[in-house]
Amino acid sequence: MRDLISRWEAFLRLDRLGGASDLFKARTVYVTGLAFLILQAVNGVQMYFSYDGWILDHHLLLVAIAVFSGAAVSLRYQANFDFISVLWGAAILIGVAGSAIPANVGINSALLPVLVAGVVIIAILGSRRSLLIYCLSACLLTVALHLNAAEADIYVLADPDYVALRNMQRSMQTGIAIVMAGSVMGVLSLTLNNLFRSLERNLSEARAAEAAKTQFLADMSHELRTPLNGVLGMNQLLMRSDLTDEQRRYASIIDDCGTGMIMVIDDVLDLSRLEASRITLKPTPFNPARMLDSVIALHQANARAKGLTVHLRIEPGLPPLFMGDHARLRQIIGNLISNAVKFTDTGHVAVSLRGRPAEGDMWWLNFFIQDSGIGITPERQNRIFERFEQAQDGQTNTVRGSGLGLAICRELTDLFDGQISVTSAPGQGSTFCVALPMPAVELATPQQERRSTDRPGSAAMAS
Repeated sequence: MRDLISRWEAFLRLDRLGGASDLFKARTVYVTGLAFLILQAVNGVQMYFSYDGWILDHHLLLVAIAVFSGAAVSLRYQANFDFISVLWGAAILIGVAGSAIPANVGINSALLPVLVAGVVIIAILGSRRSLLIYCLSACLLTVALHLNAAEADIYVLADPDYVALRNMQRSMQTGIAIVMAGSVMGVLSLTLNNLFRSLERNLSEARAAEAAKTQFLADMSHELRTPLNGVLGMNQLLMRSDLTDEQRRYASIIDDCGTGMIMVIDDVLDLSRLEASRITLKPTPFNPARMLDSVIALHQANARAKGLTVHLRIEPGLPPLFMGDHARLRQIIGNLISNAVKFTDTGHVAVSLRGRPAEGDMWWLNFFIQDSGIGITPERQNRIFERFEQAQDGQTNTVRGSGLGLAICRELTDLFDGQISVTSAPGQGSTFCVALPMPAVELATPQQERRSTDRPGSAAMAS
């Protein structure tokens, strides 16, 4: 059976159709046409013996068979489904009107199911406009058949032979309508079933590919870090030896490039862990002011090299200790400060911490990283936290990166159930805000309280 269907579709040249939607419509056309041809042939034979000869309905029947069958064969040359739906709709309407009205025997309910089948067919094949026109026309035809029933000769219904013939016709036409609509819905059901199976299979393959990609990224990150750490270690030893100024400059370039590669590899590794949901927060008590001071200290050298000043402002009145994953928080703040220094040529970078109490011992901690750098265009602000997005394109800024830092910041912030946002304008700098909910921690002894609130004064200033 499948081989026969394949040969028939090869004859109709359905392989040239663009997509699954057109292929589904083409199958609807030839399946419905074939069902209509077979059943109407049987109906024609039945009418011939019932009426003892050839009547007007036979002429209409031949026209309908030609229209439906011709549409199926026409797929070999042109697959204009909207035209086919209009043609079929007109054939159904004309056939029903031509069979019912001249007989002058009432509404002829035997043909009404065919009108309903036409709705199903045109809904699948045609446009919304074609469906609307057909439905309006079918409603008007039904009204006309109802009015025609007022002039019907009801005495003929007393003839048992006529009633039997009429019931036979009802059965035949209803059967034809059921088979036509059933063929369409059968093709639709089969297509949807295959589609859902294909979607499930593709989803399973995509998940497997995603897992394989994540594992590959993690493995490659580790494999790249190992030899790269060896190269950087040997380069550090080389820089401690007696080198000429030019050689030392070359070694410094190697060290800078290697450090940059390590940062990119770390970003890729973090990204793969986030995708695999392998990063979990490990809350411990920490002092946010001391944490910020230590993070800033890591970037002071790069800032001084560019002539930038870095300020830290802590809002007074905050609890000294909070419970949270300070290592991941350091990563978020460190990425933002690194970007601020990277994209700022003159001026300053200001880091601020503010807080407001929430329910119970919970606080909302707001970390602000403000710079006087090049800023971000409004278009890029909408997607700046997406993966592989750059703050600026290559035409406006020569500083480039992996485009993963801010995406990782956003995903880590989501793990904290927090929010990250940016306010910026080109040429006027940027301000990133990270808002995180964290519980305050009670200090056990006054001595611990003095140690926790005692922070280095190199960068911290009270607001």
